[in-house]
Amino acid sequence: MIRKIESSDKKEVLQISSQIWEGEDYITDIFDEWVKGESGIFAGYWEDNKLIGFGRMQFLTSTDVWLEALRKDPQTKIKGVGYKIALYYLEQLKGKKIDSVRFSTYFGNIASIKLNENLGFNKVLTLSLKELKLLNNTNNQLSSKLTNNIKFNEIENYISNSSYLRGTENFIANGWVVQEYSQQRIKAIMEKGDYTAYLDNTKINGTVLYTKDVYRKILWINIIEADNEFIFKELINFTINAAIKENCDRIQVLIPDVLKLMNLIDYAGFTSWEQNNDFLLYEMPKQLINKILEV
Repeated sequence: MIRKIESSDKKEVLQISSQIWEGEDYITDIFDEWVKGESGIFAGYWEDNKLIGFGRMQFLTSTDVWLEALRKDPQTKIKGVGYKIALYYLEQLKGKKIDSVRFSTYFGNIASIKLNENLGFNKVLTLSLKELKLLNNTNNQLSSKLTNNIKFNEIENYISNSSYLRGTENFIANGWVVQEYSQQRIKAIMEKGDYTAYLDNTKINGTVLYTKDVYRKILWINIIEADNEFIFKELINFTINAAIKENCDRIQVLIPDVLKLMNLIDYAGFTSWEQNNDFLLYEMPKQLINKILEV
């Protein structure tokens, strides 16, 4: 049986979640928000009154769908759980106007990759998840050339022509949720003040935009671009200060396979969990979406 997860299911959900990612699964932090069901469908699969697996589908826009957090109890031998949950979500889309259905996964999640490729998903982008662990709470002295007193169209013009955005093929991530770049998303970040630009003689030579409320204890860099190593490090120092202020213990970012950016992020002290090119973005072909949507 598949049904929406309710507040009373929290203990069972967290029991499964506690066995994922060596106990560091993020479901604990967002369960209460997801169960409200305001921006998506949080559903689980039960067999003999026991929760075996769960997942979530959310609408990033009215026509863009994101699948995430597909989990299966590592202790169960029951097969096809993820497949059934995925089909359940696709059934919910019948009759709707949908432009995209996407999800992301870690390179080592072979079961999820095989499952979704069998459903028709294609890998469309490979990125590298990079992380900087903050070992102390010492703030960095920042350059006076860093400012957020800058017009939106100037920042947007710099970003839209950046090697970062070209490398991500016009996608921007907010945690493990990835969607196509839009001015609206950039404006929303800037309105919170979560950005800075390196300004030299009225010219932008670098910028970083970040989000501080994606995951507990993690500051997430949405976009970072700099003209050289010095400016890149200044931007990282800025985000370190922001992370300390928000009581975060690490900074994470997705980096495209662009040599300049990879060298800069490594120079700044960021590392991979296991290897580069570990973050995979999958997308369902438009013709398959149209077929599924037929009533």
